[in-house]
Amino acid sequence: MSLSSSSFFLSPYLTEQLTNNNYRVGQLTYALKHNHITALKIAERKTELGSTQWLTLNRKLAKNETKAALNLGSWYQQAAKQESNTMSINKAIMWFEQGIRLGSKQAIFNLAQLYYQQGQVVKAQMTLRALPDVLINNELIVAVILLRITMAIELGDITRVKSLLKSDSIKLYGNAQTNRLLTDIDKYSVTGNSKVLARMAKNKTDMNLKNSATCITSLQLFATNLSHLKHLEKLINRFKQQQKLAKYICLPIPRYISIKNLDCTAQAQQAISCNELRWESVAKEINTRHVGLMLKEGGANVHLGILYFDVNDNTDVFSHEVSHLLGFVDEYPLIKGHAKCQGIQKKTFAHNITVLNKFYHGEQKELRASILMNIPWAHSINASTPIMQEVRTGSNTKQYWRLGTPTEYKNEIGIYLSESCQKSVSIDNSIANFTSSNIELAYNSFKPLNRHTQLRYFENDFPEEYLTLLNIKPYDYLMPSFHYNIALALYNQGQLANVKYWIDQAVKWEEDPVRKKYILEGAF
Repeated sequence: MSLSSSSFFLSPYLTEQLTNNNYRVGQLTYALKHNHITALKIAERKTELGSTQWLTLNRKLAKNETKAALNLGSWYQQAAKQESNTMSINKAIMWFEQGIRLGSKQAIFNLAQLYYQQGQVVKAQMTLRALPDVLINNELIVAVILLRITMAIELGDITRVKSLLKSDSIKLYGNAQTNRLLTDIDKYSVTGNSKVLARMAKNKTDMNLKNSATCITSLQLFATNLSHLKHLEKLINRFKQQQKLAKYICLPIPRYISIKNLDCTAQAQQAISCNELRWESVAKEINTRHVGLMLKEGGANVHLGILYFDVNDNTDVFSHEVSHLLGFVDEYPLIKGHAKCQGIQKKTFAHNITVLNKFYHGEQKELRASILMNIPWAHSINASTPIMQEVRTGSNTKQYWRLGTPTEYKNEIGIYLSESCQKSVSIDNSIANFTSSNIELAYNSFKPLNRHTQLRYFENDFPEEYLTLLNIKPYDYLMPSFHYNIALALYNQGQLANVKYWIDQAVKWEEDPVRKKYILEGAF
């Protein structure tokens, strides 16, 4: 005997059997074939997260079930983090939007959070506006407030941050995540009235170079959002563990700076450039010689007392830039027309680079003594190490010489051609057309070592020989304090009234009378 399936109340019957876990395999199979909701849920619970079957079952459920839509959105969101897959991001957005259509408030929050993580802060804010004013889920209430605070910090809206921090919901429903955020806000001085700042004001000399056994300079790093500030902390720790220069620079806890206080041009593959007059607004709260700014993107560089880099730069790049603050110059080709490559140096300007004539005419002993007076690392060159090579014998036994240590001495400190000024000067090493009257027209940049260093390639090691140079003359080529940058920005913008004030602030960081004179004259 057979009966039509319509003779039974199929859906309620199967639902009861499936719900009570009182079903046969055949019933479950039949229910799955007809996309019965309860059967789909049972099967989904038994599948492996992220498997093809799990995805298929959740797609079917997500037509009517908010939990399935949230599952899919979260899974694709996580997949995108691991693979940086745009397709996965789009699928996550699609499924969160499906959850929103099904009335899920959690889906609204998840979508807003996803937009924020993708750097679309304004879009995230607009998405959160779809939430009702009153929410029942306490956990969601707190999560929404914390996201709003985090986004306000990134947008530089500190007034909004302070307002949200006063929310009764934070006091009533605050959790471990809330406490972590409040701790970070205080640690990174986001609202400007932190306990950290109070301690710094009380012990203002703590970061002073005079009180440090090894630090030659001090560097306060800044970032514009909490994620970058946490990244900075990790970078500082890795720098201290991995890089030789770490002991020469004091690095206090990174600090927040509002994006509204900055005016920067920062694009991939282009050096970061900022209106440095903007540092005037926070300078009085800073107790370090130098400052550094980490942005989302842009080429790392040092301009006088300010270091710029982006979130993708590792400790090798950071160490390279720190070396510039300490007085080292790039050993890769500088831009054409660079100031240091416009002619023979009038005075020494770096630990590792000198710009001098390529050719000389005269007695070897006298020339050697004269040349060494213009070599910053002369004290490290052995008396037995040649620094010139004869290229032609002149009249009256005076020879023509090419500056440079022969290759057979390549493992010793000497004078070797550097690529630094390669783009700005002739690299012709021929002396055929030169006489004693025009020989000074040929010049180039030179360095102490014949091998490549971190000043040439970021991933290379910082040489011990350069550390020796730094230890012998730690302050001779140190970049001026960032206050000098502010003075220069004022001068360049024609705001001359306050230039002297900031020059005087820069002078306070100097002890050597000669360096003070250079700063007062604007000679850096």
